[in-house]
Amino acid sequence: LITPLRDRFSVELADGTELKAKGNIVDHEYKIERDGDTVAEVSKRWFRVRETYGIEIAPGQDDAFVLAVAACIDEMEER
Repeated sequence: LITPLRDRFSVELADGTELKAKGNIVDHEYKIERDGDTVAEVSKRWFRVRETYGIEIAPGQDDAFVLAVAACIDEMEER
C-alpha cells in the first residue's frame, strides 16, 4: 500500500515493514528510508534529459523492489 502524504509517501509492506519517501517528490529529489536508514536516493539533477532521473540504491537492498517503489511513486505523482 502506497499512501501520499504531501511531500512524502508511506509504503506499507505485507509484513508490517514501512518505507518512507521524503523530499521533493514532484522534482524527483527524495530519499527512500526504512527505520531512519537510507534505502535509496532519487535525483533528477544527475540528468539533463527531460523525464529522466537516477536512483542510487544502498548496498544489500532489493534493487527490483526499490525500483518498483520509485516507479509507483512516479506514477502516482503524475496523476
